[in-house]
Amino acid sequence: MEEVPLLKALDTKHANDIVIVGISTDVSVERVDRVVKEKGMTWAIVADGKEFGGPIPTAYHIQGTPEVFVLDRDGRIFARLGSARQLEATVKDALSSRR
Repeated sequence: MEEVPLLKALDTKHANDIVIVGISTDVSVERVDRVVKEKGMTWAIVADGKEFGGPIPTAYHIQGTPEVFVLDRDGRIFARLGSARQLEATVKDALSSRR
């Protein structure tokens, strides 16, 4: 949750270039909804209440949180990061590689 302000800033700065999607591994979808509202998250959050056993965490082999993925336009993983703090540089690399 400490990286939410950074994600908000990146979402605003790169609104025309990136899409942020959160994947919740929480067992309570209601709690996810409450946190999204409290933190002012404006991006989509996928939450099914199945913890790490849900289809998306399983497909992306999510072992813990936070995990940050940068996907290309074809849905392939461009980068897998341990922190959103690394996201700015990775987004710049991803955007420059597509030009």
